Amino acid sequence: MKRIFKNPPVWLIILSYALALLSATGSLVILLFDYSKMPFAIVAYTLFGLAGVSLGYSVYTIVRFAPKIKSFVIKQIEKSAFAKRYVKDFGYRALFGSVISLSFSVLFGIFNGVMGILSRSVWYGSLSLYYILMSLIYASIVLNRKRDIEAGHKIYLRCGILLAILNTALSAAIAQMIFEGKGFMYAGLMIYAFAAFAFYKITMAIIQLVRARHAENPLVHAVAFINLSSGAVSILALQTALLSTFSKGEVNISTFNTLTGTAVSLLSIGISIFMIIKGRKKTN
Repeated sequence: MKRIFKNPPVWLIILSYALALLSATGSLVILLFDYSKMPFAIVAYTLFGLAGVSLGYSVYTIVRFAPKIKSFVIKQIEKSAFAKRYVKDFGYRALFGSVISLSFSVLFGIFNGVMGILSRSVWYGSLSLYYILMSLIYASIVLNRKRDIEAGHKIYLRCGILLAILNTALSAAIAQMIFEGKGFMYAGLMIYAFAAFAFYKITMAIIQLVRARHAENPLVHAVAFINLSSGAVSILALQTALLSTFSKGEVNISTFNTLTGTAVSLLSIGISIFMIIKGRKKTN
């Protein structure tokens, strides 16, 4: 018993994590069904109990061995030049993240374009155009990330202009959403996954914006502003999905979408104007 808690073997730790993941997933799936009937209830309560025990033990091992885990991770990071720079250099991390953002923007643009064609919706078509233009902004940053500071200010200005153009597509999408009462729809548990992604995206965008204040590279500032604008759009999309899924006619969806849509549009316009004014000052 002492070995299990004071110095558990590696295989036991791995097993507890695997059981925690599988039992927790199984528990969530079972909650979708009526698990009160026998013999289904036996399986359900067994999974619930296993999830509780394995999750509890997994959390204990993480807290108990956190210093050793941290030391091991740091040693592994020090061995890789890329990992070391990624962890310690915020500017490098922000610019590298723009590559990931570019990939997601391309995928979202294709997805919304296909949905627009299939459903003949201007709403999805406008969002497709939005993400295509967003892809161009991220591509501009990715392709010029190694340029000097002076060139960086010109790219920063270009990004501000592209973001202003982007607001046209965004405003069209928001207006179409309000007039048609359209919104996103996600099947089953996908809406919860999208909610987690949207909140993560806006939270990280805000943190990145705060940390970017001390960065010298103007492209780092550009990435932070663009991520904030994109994160706000994700929150708007999440709101439309939540209202479409759970409101059931109890609230005025159009009113909420109008308020949030207007706020998101004004935020994006404000960001683009700020970037254009600052970019012109730095390039003159």
